[in-house]
Amino acid sequence: KVVQDIATIDEAETLAREIGAEVHKFKLGRGIIGALAAIGNTLERDWTFELIAYRTPENRGTPRKVDAASVVRMNDQTFPKTFNNLDPFTGEIRITPHTPCPIFYGIRGENAKTTLKSHKLVKASEPIERLIIYKTNQGTDEHLRRAKVAEVKPYWSVIVKGEVSSTPKIIPGGHVIFSMRDKTGEIDCAAYEPTRQFRDVAKKLMVGDKIVAHGGVKEKPELPLTINLEKLSILKLVPVLQKVNPTCPRCGKRMKSEGKGK
Repeated sequence: KVVQDIATIDEAETLAREIGAEVHKFKLGRGIIGALAAIGNTLERDWTFELIAYRTPENRGTPRKVDAASVVRMNDQTFPKTFNNLDPFTGEIRITPHTPCPIFYGIRGENAKTTLKSHKLVKASEPIERLIIYKTNQGTDEHLRRAKVAEVKPYWSVIVKGEVSSTPKIIPGGHVIFSMRDKTGEIDCAAYEPTRQFRDVAKKLMVGDKIVAHGGVKEKPELPLTINLEKLSILKLVPVLQKVNPTCPRCGKRMKSEGKGK
């Protein structure tokens, strides 16, 4: 339920009591939902691994000192057995967080052995407190559920197949919005500015294009339900016909019309 739907803290606490789990709450206590979900998800259908390197206490909150060139070399040697090491368009390093958390970097991979090998290829200029390799559902799309437009609910993460029903438009902030529909209804889709080249692809869609939208559904006051796009599969593009004058067989330039009817 936690992976694909909404769970409350009360539900988590009730379940913890039923199974005899010891609970320690911090602040609002939301962490117990994720903790119980992590314990309860046996990852029997699909899984990946993530090696986490932790920082020593004195370095937490300071800029991370990792050699970017070594991360590029590591990616070259281990991709696709590891993934999300670099932004494929900008080359930005993706293994290091941008927050003052205790994590130095995380390397995601298809098996634990590969993540450890990859870690040994990364050059760090600060000490590492410890390493832990976690079995995870990252990169498995386990959170997504297939749905018709009429079935979509707020806070679901969905896979919806349909066709583009409105011309993409750019709204303030650089976000791209368009609508898609299936036989059951119509819903908005959004590609946000930080998605960069992904947003540029969304801008080129045309009414009638067959697509599959993957993403989380948000509900905001006075706005329709919107799929915040994580992925976009293009199944079929509508043909675009452009009428142009033929080229001259001698010079290769476009020929000019002699007038109407000629």
